[in-house]
Amino acid sequence: MTDSSTLLKNLETALCKHDDEMMGETLDAALNAGVSAANIHHALIQGLEQVRHQLMSNDTSIPDFLLCIDTMTAGLDRLSAFRKSDKANKGEIPIVIGVVEGDPHDLGKNIIAAIYKNCGYRVFDLGRDVSKESFIKSVKEHMPRVLALSAMMSTTAMVMRDIIQEVKAESPDIVVIVGGAPLDETLARSYGADGYAETAVTVLEETEAAIQRAFEGKTWSSSNQI
Repeated sequence: MTDSSTLLKNLETALCKHDDEMMGETLDAALNAGVSAANIHHALIQGLEQVRHQLMSNDTSIPDFLLCIDTMTAGLDRLSAFRKSDKANKGEIPIVIGVVEGDPHDLGKNIIAAIYKNCGYRVFDLGRDVSKESFIKSVKEHMPRVLALSAMMSTTAMVMRDIIQEVKAESPDIVVIVGGAPLDETLARSYGADGYAETAVTVLEETEAAIQRAFEGKTWSSSNQI
């Protein structure tokens, strides 16, 4: 019988090779072997990070990267039913997520939304090019614990400041997480966000940390690095 560490490594390999058949077979074997959904999820994220670094160093192409994302999404979808009964379920904490107005780039947002969904959060995905008014309306309608904003262009990232200010004026207890290529932790703070996720690897940890800080009445201190 294949041990859990080998199965997790094989999941990473399946994602890196964008091998859907291997992904499905290995994922089923891991679940049957009692490997936790959290560990499976971590392996998928690690595989995606490997491919991302390969893309940055020109060791892989954008089409291959997109195929790897498709394989990851298929793996997350396969994991979804199992996560619903997993004890690690977050009690379906509601999250509103979207790409800010003027920005058509939703690839990163789609990955993050899938991660949230398959880790037990209740996700209201507004899509891309979402107006400030639509974010405010959705927050009022769904009363989420978290608002996740994404932007991939510096010109659209600036819109986040107004969105955060107006949303918090209406819902002061909401936790706002931001992410995207033009952002860093310093900029995220200046916009009034409660957390910044640099990559898919850090998004769950930072979201949970931001929720915990809000619960304890603490601010996002400068010592809290991602």
